[in-house]
Amino acid sequence: MGQLLRINFENKDHTFRILNTKPISRETKVIDLTLDGQSLTIIKDGSLWVSETLVEGVTDELIKAIAKNITLRFRI
Repeated sequence: MGQLLRINFENKDHTFRILNTKPISRETKVIDLTLDGQSLTIIKDGSLWVSETLVEGVTDELIKAIAKNITLRFRI
């Protein structure tokens, strides 16, 4: 994908880039991305997206907001 995306969460600007090589679709269960320069993998767990590992400074709420942003952008 490669496009730099932005999200404002709790009055802070965050930038992220989707690293998946295949297009994002409804069947996508794993999304690799960089968030503010840190590598992050989010996994679909039922209807929710969660982080594969804990990353310092990244909360569950931020992950949910990023997943919602991706979901709306790619209509998944």
